[in-house]
Amino acid sequence: MIRGWTVVLALSAGMAWGQGAPDVSLIPPRKPVTEVEGATEVSRTPPETPAPHETEAVVTQTPQPLAPPVWQTLQETDAAFVSCLGALNALGAVYALTDAQTGADRDCGIALPVRLSQPVAGVDMADPALMRCETAVALGTWLRDFVQPAAATLDRGPVVTLSKGSGYQCRRRNNQSDGQLSEHAYGNAIDITGFGFKDGSQIKVTPREREGSREESFQDAVRATACLYFSTVLGPGSDDAHNDHLHLDVIARDGGFRLCQ
Repeated sequence: MIRGWTVVLALSAGMAWGQGAPDVSLIPPRKPVTEVEGATEVSRTPPETPAPHETEAVVTQTPQPLAPPVWQTLQETDAAFVSCLGALNALGAVYALTDAQTGADRDCGIALPVRLSQPVAGVDMADPALMRCETAVALGTWLRDFVQPAAATLDRGPVVTLSKGSGYQCRRRNNQSDGQLSEHAYGNAIDITGFGFKDGSQIKVTPREREGSREESFQDAVRATACLYFSTVLGPGSDDAHNDHLHLDVIARDGGFRLCQ
């Protein structure tokens, strides 16, 4: 019982709980490789069966099992997940538990996702966002401890809404067609595009270098303090792909290294 909230985890029969490697018997058989040369299709077919005296010993190789998808390796234990939900409750967050998420790429997905509507009491997401619980707690704690105090210096009232870009999305980094999967693909990341205040005004994330305004000071302050809770913070000036939002993620790196740009 946390602040009058009772956390009940209903686990669906189809939810993955660290099953380990997939069943290799489900892998479809290999088809003959086909090449196209000009307008003629050429199939590589096996040679004719040799005469009995020419037959060589056939070595049968056992297929190696596939490694588990990345999203399964990030799955929390029951105890860790309940503890994380307790931290969300203490923040006054509003969220819903949803079914496990998977994507077109086998490594994309979230084992135990939350759909976050309010990361902290009084602050609405413009659109609810799917993410891992760890990401939601980092977002809410940053808002409570640093964003709201920074907002108090602007005479606009507290932050009451967050505008977002991507939450969970099965895609590659910077929306490229190849390369590594983004942390968005695992529910580890959230993009913030703007902050809405109680007086109805808004500060959008945009390049503000040497602008000399209080909006620039606010953006710089919240961006710097985000790296106390997120292991990656990217924004305007990092590269062209991040000029209109703050990318925040909780990727785990060796030695606890944090990338703040």
